[in-house]
Amino acid sequence: MNLFGELVDYITNFINGTVQADTNDALVTALCLNSRVSTTELNQLIERNIPADQITPQIREWINNVIARNKIVKTFKMFNPKFNRIYGETFLDDDKEPEIDQFERTYFTEPLIYSGYPYYCPNGWRRYSLLIDNFELYRGWPVAYHGTASKNVLSILDEGLRPSEKKNGYHCAVFGDGYYFSPSIEYCGHHRYAETVLQCRVKPKSFKIRSETLLKDESKVIDPNFNNSELEWLIPKDYVEKCRENSENFIVIYGIMTRLTEQEPKNLSVNQWWQF
Repeated sequence: MNLFGELVDYITNFINGTVQADTNDALVTALCLNSRVSTTELNQLIERNIPADQITPQIREWINNVIARNKIVKTFKMFNPKFNRIYGETFLDDDKEPEIDQFERTYFTEPLIYSGYPYYCPNGWRRYSLLIDNFELYRGWPVAYHGTASKNVLSILDEGLRPSEKKNGYHCAVFGDGYYFSPSIEYCGHHRYAETVLQCRVKPKSFKIRSETLLKDESKVIDPNFNNSELEWLIPKDYVEKCRENSENFIVIYGIMTRLTEQEPKNLSVNQWWQF
């Protein structure tokens, strides 16, 4: 944790010092230094407090730089290295595994059960753990995964997931608007869905179970731990809106999952189903 703290302090002090030195507008400085709010909230604060004709290109550049800083700082503060894990056998030798001393190896042969749903060991994956306030409140929730592009991770951690919406039949929203997850990390790890996989807890009874949407050959098995008919979990958009109205959580993202390999992912034995 010392390393993360030092990085946060360094980034904060460097950027804060730059902003304070370069701008004479105390209001801009005060707003920009507020790293406790999300990017959306910060922009709203600026729009409410500074007339649009006073936001010069230079001020906009400062704001954009600090927004980037805020995302980085907030992300570093969210990590909880105490619970970093490497699951089972990895695809690299230990001497090639980066930061291996910052991870604890773990493996379990039988699934853990949460609210009646199994959580299988994500063999071959590593988890960068996130710090969650009052995690005990969610410990009994089912484990699920959400695949995304690596470039989206900072925004998701900063502002939360956005719903998938059906557009011209685009398959990610084939079962309707909402938030899509899977109990299978192997399914979420498909290149169509993800470069990075988020490990989540989802609220019991909040989701509808649906079939996979990737295979052309339905006789093939994606993940031996699950039936193909139960690989997509959909939390409907209207349910989420009700949760937000009542200030209730419906998901908790508590880990960033990666799989390190010298091979192309499509060539891994666990991913042979990709060709079907």
